[in-house]
Amino acid sequence: MNKLLHTALLSTVLPLIVSCSSTSNKSTTGILPGTVIDSFSVPVKEDTLNNSVFTVKIVADSAIDKGVYIADVTFGNNTAHGKFTMPKGIEHVAPVLRYGNAPYTGIVGFILQKDTTFYDYFEISCNKQNTRMGYINSYTFE
Repeated sequence: MNKLLHTALLSTVLPLIVSCSSTSNKSTTGILPGTVIDSFSVPVKEDTLNNSVFTVKIVADSAIDKGVYIADVTFGNNTAHGKFTMPKGIEHVAPVLRYGNAPYTGIVGFILQKDTTFYDYFEISCNKQNTRMGYINSYTFE
């Protein structure tokens, strides 16, 4: 295999392998404020005329060293922003976002090192009238 092709393959395949294998205990070391940590977007089924979407983005806050994050939420043309703080003792662990069981719901949680359990922590839910955000569990790791 020539050197140029080998380098091209490594530069495209290796990042995919690394990003797929690093799902647990993501660290926030070196992450700059404003960086999108995790996100998802799903269509709003009830609004086929406008092709609306429900989108949740978890963004690093300027106080990321203290475990503070911003939840940016869009439901159709409506937007909402809220903040949450990771539990004491694991401020350095990056949050993980999953789609919830209820329609238009996102669950922010975390996965600890050497553990595959997703710990539910913060919930974001939307409907046509409201966007709600709040803690659903409390943890401390001091």
